[in-house]
Amino acid sequence: MERGSMNLANAPEVNSTTNGSVATYKSLPEDNSNWDTKNENQAQKMGKTDEVEIDDGAKEKMLNDPTSADPIARTAEIILISENGDAKITVKSANDVLCGMGKEELMKYANDPFWVRLRWVMFIGFWILWFAMLFGAIAIIVFAPKCSAPIPKKWWEKSPIIQIDSSDLEGKDIKGVEALFDTIKGKHVQTIALSSILKGTSGHVEDFKVIKREIGDMQFMKDVIAAAKQRDQRIVLEVDPNHSSINHPWFNRSVNREEPYTNYYVWADGKNAADGTRQPPNNWLSVYGGSAWAWHQVRGQYYLHQLNKTQPDFNFENPSVINEFVEIFQFWLSQGISGFRLGSTQYLTEDPHRLDEKRSSFPAEPEEYQYLNHVYTQNRQENVKILKLWREKIANITKDDELFTLQDDVGADTLAILNENQRLIDLPQKSQFLSTADAEIPAEILIHEVTEWISRTNVSWPGWDVNGKERSLRQRMPINVADSITLMTLLLPGTPIFKLNDTLSAPTAFAALAAKRNEETFLYGDFKAHVINGTVFAYTRDGLKGGHPGYLVAYQSSRENASIDVSSLSAMPSEVSILTHSPNYVQDGQSIPTKLSSDNIPMAPKSTVVLTFVPES
Repeated sequence: MERGSMNLANAPEVNSTTNGSVATYKSLPEDNSNWDTKNENQAQKMGKTDEVEIDDGAKEKMLNDPTSADPIARTAEIILISENGDAKITVKSANDVLCGMGKEELMKYANDPFWVRLRWVMFIGFWILWFAMLFGAIAIIVFAPKCSAPIPKKWWEKSPIIQIDSSDLEGKDIKGVEALFDTIKGKHVQTIALSSILKGTSGHVEDFKVIKREIGDMQFMKDVIAAAKQRDQRIVLEVDPNHSSINHPWFNRSVNREEPYTNYYVWADGKNAADGTRQPPNNWLSVYGGSAWAWHQVRGQYYLHQLNKTQPDFNFENPSVINEFVEIFQFWLSQGISGFRLGSTQYLTEDPHRLDEKRSSFPAEPEEYQYLNHVYTQNRQENVKILKLWREKIANITKDDELFTLQDDVGADTLAILNENQRLIDLPQKSQFLSTADAEIPAEILIHEVTEWISRTNVSWPGWDVNGKERSLRQRMPINVADSITLMTLLLPGTPIFKLNDTLSAPTAFAALAAKRNEETFLYGDFKAHVINGTVFAYTRDGLKGGHPGYLVAYQSSRENASIDVSSLSAMPSEVSILTHSPNYVQDGQSIPTKLSSDNIPMAPKSTVVLTFVPES
């Protein structure tokens, strides 16, 4: 026997019933008068009409009851039984199915005060929650910890500084100066330091507010400063406040004990030796050898000169002298000067008790400066107080937009005192290894001195002076080697300081690298130094995200040709491109390809090459 069952509430329309198939149900129309006739005919077709048993009450209830008025719909199940070719239909009792409330019942509750309040509570609650989520998202964006933006670099940290000596200006009218500034600007130089332009001979200033007659008058100086500003260039003045010329009016008045100049310089009585001869007050030595004291017959006393005999030291124990230089700095700022490079500041003050200095451990003759340990005459903490006062006075005028730096190297211990609580000295220098180097300076010295100074806590952004105060770079080595040193220095972290001639031998290469200094890679990127093959000093500049290129600068310190492999350096790809190079990088007229394999880069003797690459992740 076969059975089929169907749910009348959900069953589709019946198409046929054969061989025990499950029947389906379709709702009848309101006029169902033909139902019995059709049912009888169907039963006759099946064979036995008297065996069809239908519950008439269930049928009427099923067809006529308005289920839409009752949330509980009742369904009936028809069971079709096939026996020996005959079919038998039975209807099982109805099941209750939840089908929801009708429209009239829903409307009854729609205006019920309880449900109205509930709907309003839910509506208001939804929007409160929505706005809370919105404000929460905004708060997360605003107050979430972020990577702090780097501190913007100052104007003197971007451009190289070019020293222009008085000889570079002598004989030029303002048109000539403008042409010179245009040439410098074409090399992407925005900072110019005027050196030795004050009245007097080099280092022997006779008036700190007047320029040399060979250059011009103060109106000419104002025109020079204006010409620079028209080209977005800054003028910095180099001043030695430690001493003046022996011909300075202040010194002549001090010799004659004219007030208030009597104690503007360091004067002291001499000592009498056992044989009755006159001796200097103590054993202090001049930087250039011999006693730091000179006898003045008119005054009848010794005056101190830690440098040349014709450069008497000022007495900075006297507040009037300190204030004189405050006025000097203010005067030049009023003319349009943007800052100062101060010289010989390590000698500003001396021990007021004039105590003898002790023997140093350095092997030297008794008359040589290195023979003594200069604790009473050099780098005293009292110097810091003077420099700090000057800086504060200058900053009150410029709003901390001035360059305040030193021409001389400063030791790490002294710098720790100078920049302990705030930046007092910009561009701190320790570049004697460059300013005294000859053509044979090895790669090991370069990497040691550069990395040691950069790593100092109080250095931040150093200055690299390749010339110093004595013999210039191009006086100490061949021009082609000087060009290589210049290009090698240009992209170091810090600000390089050159003379005008350093920009002229390789103008295209110099301009290309000076322009690069404004890129974020060189202002904020990483610096890593290496010695390759024992003779090549190389460093990379990269470390920024977002498509910034990397750079590699390599200087061959040897006089031999070489090939270096840099493929193992961090983020180095297999191929690099040549950005620029020193003139002596090209040997015997050979052509240099624009791209090189990073594991085979040729290096000519004493040459510099600058490569660029796309860092690998």
